[in-house]
Amino acid sequence: MPSQSAYGASFPALHLYPLDESFIPKRITLGGGQRVKIARPPNTKTQPGERNGYFDSRVLSRQHAEVWEEGNKIFIKDVKSSNGTFINGERLSLEGRESDAYELKSDDILEFGIDIVSEDKKTVLHRKVVVRVTCVFPN
Repeated sequence: MPSQSAYGASFPALHLYPLDESFIPKRITLGGGQRVKIARPPNTKTQPGERNGYFDSRVLSRQHAEVWEEGNKIFIKDVKSSNGTFINGERLSLEGRESDAYELKSDDILEFGIDIVSEDKKTVLHRKVVVRVTCVFPN
């Protein structure tokens, strides 16, 4: 059974709300020690959805980050992405390096990737994914 809401959750969940209109809000159920990938879909059969960590964005790596719940806390780790994972503007690791685990808190701003601009430095070709975090725990 997936998480229900901030007030009646059955399992811990990570809710990701876009700061623009680039995707529908995500409600990712966590628990049981499972790690959920945050990434670009690995193939055309896998589609981004409300309940998974896939985003239709060329700035995300196919193996970008992982999120999980442990001890009533939610954690994120960059798994050697090219364009980085940022919490409140701070990059978690250098390019191509796995980061330490970082605890997420409600209202954190997460950025996956960086804006890719054209050679003239005026046009954004591919936008980073920017979300506001809500951490949801069972009552």
